[in-house]
Amino acid sequence: MKKKFNLLIVLFIFIFLIEIFDHSNIVIKTIINSTSIWFYNLVPTILPIYIIVDLLINYNAIYYLSLVFGPVMEKVFKMKKETSFVFLLSTLSGFPSNSKYLKNLLDNKVINKEEASKLLLFTHFSNPLFIIESIGISFLGNKSIGILILVIHYLTNVIIGIINRNYYVNLVSNNALKEKKKDSFVKTLSNSILNTIKILFLLYGIITFFMIITSLIKANFPFSNNINSLICGILEMTQGIYFISSTTLPLIMKASIITFFISFGGLSIHMQVFSILSDYKIKYKDYFIARLMHGLIASSLVFLILYFMK
Repeated sequence: MKKKFNLLIVLFIFIFLIEIFDHSNIVIKTIINSTSIWFYNLVPTILPIYIIVDLLINYNAIYYLSLVFGPVMEKVFKMKKETSFVFLLSTLSGFPSNSKYLKNLLDNKVINKEEASKLLLFTHFSNPLFIIESIGISFLGNKSIGILILVIHYLTNVIIGIINRNYYVNLVSNNALKEKKKDSFVKTLSNSILNTIKILFLLYGIITFFMIITSLIKANFPFSNNINSLICGILEMTQGIYFISSTTLPLIMKASIITFFISFGGLSIHMQVFSILSDYKIKYKDYFIARLMHGLIASSLVFLILYFMK
């Protein structure tokens, strides 16, 4: 079975290589576009946040936050107090930042692989500014719908967390961070910067890879704009949102499909998350099912609310 799978991968790579040479102009434009998105949208938002979070973790912010918000995590999601750090920051910064925060906790032995797997199910938050400003105002031309999508997207995450609250319950706190000997501030800052740059380039490679695939699909298959938009959204969320907003579909359908895209995340986001967590071999199946549930529940709720608000 493994040999057959490896053979399929090799065939895919050869076909991919041929397509790159055959559609070199499209590929070059796509790479320029992905570089622009990465440099102007991803780097300015992720770079400072990741560095700051690394510093906060090294200086016991998890411990102090857990004193305030930890009891909520214990009662609602049956997670140990320290995980409130990941949940709170994920709501503010959006994916794939949640995987970076989880990796920090795993590296410092604050949580184990099972706890990380559970937390990963319901910390899949899109950046709130992206939803309100980009999706609501820019793509849909309606800020109120953007706010509705944001609320439903976040609420559905909480629902998924409650559904999975009995999966691997471990409320025993770990004092590994509190007891850890600290490096000098300069060394800690240097390590945080290097780790962040490494992850940023990893994300750049994955985003570019998936954007090339979506561009080649559009170039090779004469699907309708609606079908192409759906395929792109499942593979790479941002492109899918842009394409679906450009179609002639009714606003209610656009809003519902876009909600599915951000809640599912796209396979590009999935790969970014699991690339960051690759050292810990967390199972993908549960995460995929949770994202599918997230997408279907959230998009259905947005559709129903907009339908009855007519």
